[in-house]
Amino acid sequence: MEFRILGCLQVRDGAGVVEIAADKQRTVLAVLLLRAGQTVPVHELEDQLWGDAPPSKAKNTLQAYVYRLRQALNFDSDTALVTEPGGYRMLLPDGALDLHRFEQSSARGRAAVKAGRLDEGYAALQAALDLWRGPAFADVSATALQGDAQRLEDLRIAVAEDAAEAALALGRQGELVPRLETLVGAHPYRERLWALLMVALLGTGCQADALATYGRARARLRDDLGIEPGPQLRQLHRDILSGRAGGFWPAAVPRQRVTGGVPARPAAELPRDPSTFVGRRAELAAVCGWFDGDGAGRVGMLSGPAGVGKSTLAVHAAHRLAPRFPDGQLYANLHADAGSTPAPAEVLRRWLPMLGVTALPAREEELAAVFRSALATRRVLVVVDGANCLGDVDPLLPGAGTSAALVTGKRALTVIDGSVHRTLAVPDDEEALELLRRTAGSRRVDAEPGAARTVVRLCENLPLAIRIVAARLAARPDLPLRALAGQFLDERRRLDELAVGGLT
Repeated sequence: MEFRILGCLQVRDGAGVVEIAADKQRTVLAVLLLRAGQTVPVHELEDQLWGDAPPSKAKNTLQAYVYRLRQALNFDSDTALVTEPGGYRMLLPDGALDLHRFEQSSARGRAAVKAGRLDEGYAALQAALDLWRGPAFADVSATALQGDAQRLEDLRIAVAEDAAEAALALGRQGELVPRLETLVGAHPYRERLWALLMVALLGTGCQADALATYGRARARLRDDLGIEPGPQLRQLHRDILSGRAGGFWPAAVPRQRVTGGVPARPAAELPRDPSTFVGRRAELAAVCGWFDGDGAGRVGMLSGPAGVGKSTLAVHAAHRLAPRFPDGQLYANLHADAGSTPAPAEVLRRWLPMLGVTALPAREEELAAVFRSALATRRVLVVVDGANCLGDVDPLLPGAGTSAALVTGKRALTVIDGSVHRTLAVPDDEEALELLRRTAGSRRVDAEPGAARTVVRLCENLPLAIRIVAARLAARPDLPLRALAGQFLDERRRLDELAVGGLT
């Protein structure tokens, strides 16, 4: 049995396409396939199906959808839809889901290209792209899946960029031009695609068209976003004008180390953007404002007590800022609270190869100097999470130039020259309640509003404590909020209750 989500949702068995006409059943199947092998909690499926307006017997209705899915699909011996405590899990054999085949083929292609086997790598990357039949979940109406569909689309475009780079290295500029024209039309804000198109046009001898393409890219970015092209695109334009962009791959696209004929991709180390981010509008605007205009080269610092949400805000802001730093985003979690802070030299030895530096000096001061030099002509955002003292973070900061840094820590490191600071307080009552609603599920919170406010109050509005509460509720879908609130009333036990998994 074969399942396809890279396009319209489709199931095929030996006899052909299996028809699943009911929209709600298709939504359940789409969520289970996206999370194949994992237990999807009942409350999450209910939120996907009905959002904030579930029917009175939502659990029974969901059970009916699952029952009908099992009937319609008539699973073979290797495939199963398993009922687990608190949820459901889809078990699939290897290769049964097109998304898994896409990920495997992409990984094989990238590994082959990195090893210098360009023909093999390009073929595998192209095979991965050929699995797509349109936008993911194209005929599934659940709005909650739109974020997942966009994430998968971003993966597809990243693989398309990798395939284009491999094709350029193989001298296939001519066949790339129409393909890249289509891609920039669909994704006009990805400067990397514009650069690839310019290089492909230049490789076919169309210098004037390459220059005109830069004009189109600049006009689109200025008109739609109010920004100028990034430094790599501008440098490529200058190189073409001056005739220095010879060969099939100009060094300015991007200004990175070339290995086996293919330039290393800009680092993109940021953790996943938290989907449950709530409020903090003023703080988010302030952080993003630090890096506006002449804010490149600046160091911004977020401080505040443990669990107040510094890391979450920093990561969310860094994702917002990523387009302003097209040469990459570097990230280090120093784990200052756990007593296992990595030495700056250890972090730099991980970062420098991403910037094209392969000959690494031994001493920390020399590593830091090479790092500052590597960033001097790039626009890279450095995020350092959990800095405890100046010695932890100073070697990891850019020097003079166009890169910038965002640092978090319990204490504001005001001794950093030219830095700007913001101290975070706990969210207000409504933001804290909305965070519980986002993380634990709106249906569950709105069913017991009084108990929900009690839980938030006993957590003192601290975001980390609220996320721990949500994790405990997810693990026990039948636990009433009022019962959990009762467990927190005893101050002697409260800290023991505020622990789940590795969170405390």
